[in-house]
Amino acid sequence: MEEQRKYIEEPDASFLLSYIGGSASEEERSIVENWLHDKEDNEQILLQVAHIYHAQYTHRRIEQRDSLKAFGKVQERIRQHVWKKNVYRFSSVAACIAVGFFLSTLLSWWNTTDSEADVQMVTVRSNPGMRTSCNLPDGTVAYLNSGSTLIYPVPYDKDKRAVTLDGEGYFKVTHDSKKPFIVSVADGKMRVKVLGTEFNLQAYREEGLIKTTLVSGKVNIEAKKENGTVVRQELSPSMKATYDLSAGKINLETVNPAYEIAWIEGKLMFYNSPLPEVLRDLSYFYNVKFEVQDPLIKSYYFTGTFMEKQLSQILDYLKISSGIDYKIRQITGDDSKGIKHTVVELTNKRK
Repeated sequence: MEEQRKYIEEPDASFLLSYIGGSASEEERSIVENWLHDKEDNEQILLQVAHIYHAQYTHRRIEQRDSLKAFGKVQERIRQHVWKKNVYRFSSVAACIAVGFFLSTLLSWWNTTDSEADVQMVTVRSNPGMRTSCNLPDGTVAYLNSGSTLIYPVPYDKDKRAVTLDGEGYFKVTHDSKKPFIVSVADGKMRVKVLGTEFNLQAYREEGLIKTTLVSGKVNIEAKKENGTVVRQELSPSMKATYDLSAGKINLETVNPAYEIAWIEGKLMFYNSPLPEVLRDLSYFYNVKFEVQDPLIKSYYFTGTFMEKQLSQILDYLKISSGIDYKIRQITGDDSKGIKHTVVELTNKRK
């Protein structure tokens, strides 16, 4: 009877983390790779550990973009292995138990080493006239429009995934029925609560209006009035809720979500939109300020789709379609702070 094969013991957890992060010594690398050669199931174990490692340390990926390559390098190193011997295969149940036990042991070690560390608050900003995106620790993807700020803790609280937004953001939320994803805006005056969905939330501090558009799934809105009472509203896909902070009321309408989230792809889409809304979107998108010289202009409506267009090209289109003339001038604010912005004066040619 053939002698039962002895397997190499799992490496120390610190060796695996060093290997995944690309900082392992030659000795540590040799130990991990010998372990990988020993049994095919070990490859899946390492990949799962790598997923957890990079989810836990997403905030480092934001600050140091080069570390995004680390996970890819781990996968590439594993793919390059050529197994030289046939190995004994566990049954699928046994393999799952082994993987689960190993990951539980690793996470227990990990949590022990991190238990003394304070919660870190991560801040992601999108500069005026720019757009950005980031991956949150739970796998949720957040897109930030011009001049927006997102703040979140690492790690999350035990019972919720709470973040704070100032500006406009689009969220593709990873589903977790036990840990709701909550976005607070307007100094906590309103929050959007979801389990897993896609939605757009616009809450620029100076606007006084908070707009929530649901793309898929379901969201719950909780808005706090000045007198302390709470207004609640559940949204269905393609619904847009506009909360007026001063009036304390929520207005609902059915919209085409494509127009609300076009900014993610660098597009501007308008369909019979009131010109004040068009100018507001242009002001954020291009970091400009509009000065409307004739109030009649605000009563106009506008339709158009623009992709990678300069501001002057869009203004020329406005000039032709709406009879509006414009003049662009540069304004310098506080020179000591280097604050600069462009001002566009709009006048009415229809008179």
